[in-house]
Amino acid sequence: MSHLLPRPDTTPAHRPRHRAQVLRGALLGNLQDAAEAIGRCVANRDKEALFGPPALREEMMAALEMMRESVLALPDADKADMPDVPWARWEAMHFSHSGPAREWRNQVWSVIQELVPTTLKGVARYRSLLDDGQDTEASRPRSTAARQAS
Repeated sequence: MSHLLPRPDTTPAHRPRHRAQVLRGALLGNLQDAAEAIGRCVANRDKEALFGPPALREEMMAALEMMRESVLALPDADKADMPDVPWARWEAMHFSHSGPAREWRNQVWSVIQELVPTTLKGVARYRSLLDDGQDTEASRPRSTAARQAS
């Protein structure tokens, strides 16, 4: 009778780290994909042209919400490795359409012009470091004390 031996990369000690890497990759991919989609929505459009067509506005807002949700789910260790991205702005942001439409459009326009490109740049740089196998805070093993503190 033969017994199957677990592969080293599927042993219980490796599973949480693998899951964390998969989650990190998915969230970073969501951020990059959504930022690029917003870039396509905005391409060659001014503010009035961007907010005019309802379908375009809905696509853009869905991408912004995807970015915000991904930021909220991204582990703090990964955020620490991207200090140029203003994570607190994303975390505090709400895209509800309350108040005057002009103020709402100005807020969204500011996010699109400033925050989205900064985030895309930081995420793309970080992903390339991860792809190159560079050491990052999120990829380093944490000490027992650090694990207990989190």
